Amino acid sequence: MAPLDYIRRANGKSVLVKLKDGSEYIGRLKFLDYSMNIILEEAKEVSETSKVLANIGTVFIRGSNLLYVSLDLSKVTFFEQQEAAPAQQSGEEQEAE
Repeated sequence: MAPLDYIRRANGKSVLVKLKDGSEYIGRLKFLDYSMNIILEEAKEVSETSKVLANIGTVFIRGSNLLYVSLDLSKVTFFEQQEAAPAQQSGEEQEAE
């Protein structure tokens, strides 16, 4: 299976994208073409120290700027759990009142 086909199988799933300038984005893969142009939905810019820098929403990333696309879910899952924790805590606080 070609690498492009492998990444395409992740359509609709969360991926980590690292750009040549060092910035990283996590989001749900919506589109990928033969030039490796990517559209991510629910995208977040993240730091290498696992901190969310900005909620971007939908973002188009030109393929020539890509360093790599990671389907490794360990870092993606970490960010998703990190975001879910404050929501769960606020729900628990409301129940306590």
